[in-house]
Amino acid sequence: MTNPEPPKKMSKLRIALIILASTTCFSIIVLMTFLAADLLTIPYLTPLAHFLALILSPFQPLIAPVMLGAFLKMCQHPTFPGKKIWVLITGCWVLNQVQRVCQDVGRLWSFTGTEDALEICGVRECKGSWVEVGLLVIVVVGQWRGWRWDVGMVDKWVEGIVAGAVRADEAKKAKAAENDIESGVVQEEEGVVEEIVDGDMEKTALLVDIEEKVVKKA
Repeated sequence: MTNPEPPKKMSKLRIALIILASTTCFSIIVLMTFLAADLLTIPYLTPLAHFLALILSPFQPLIAPVMLGAFLKMCQHPTFPGKKIWVLITGCWVLNQVQRVCQDVGRLWSFTGTEDALEICGVRECKGSWVEVGLLVIVVVGQWRGWRWDVGMVDKWVEGIVAGAVRADEAKKAKAAENDIESGVVQEEEGVVEEIVDGDMEKTALLVDIEEKVVKKA
């Protein structure tokens, strides 16, 4: 049975490039979000942000529920190698959506009516926000009750991550075991060599003693 090949160690340059790419992507997303919300204004980029927001608006109510569901599934999954890291990653995804979800909830229920009375936004005016809040409730309740609210799609993604982490951990352990075996063989060979050397030295000392005794008798 052949041992699985150990994962190749990533170079420092590649790690730096991955970190730089992730940071750049996150910064672009934050910038486009601010531009789409008119918190910032940059020529040429602001119209582009509005256009992208218009294209992605039908899918916007699905983003926060899916990210929350992925976070909950990671938290409830049995322990696997790298679980804490993935819980942290998915948790950051959820935190990234908290501000927008709070704004949507505030749009649904706000004290902007007559004499600061509670005003509820209608389904037609705030359809996307109602869908988002409803999906968030379904995700939380469904995850608590064990329902397949995602039709197994998020589960497959999570299981794929778990399987990859397990394979990487097994390959790492196999490599460590192989190194231990090689280290043990080397130590055993060194011990054999030391025994041979010690035996030769004892034989030499015995021959010297015999020769001295023969010389004395002579």
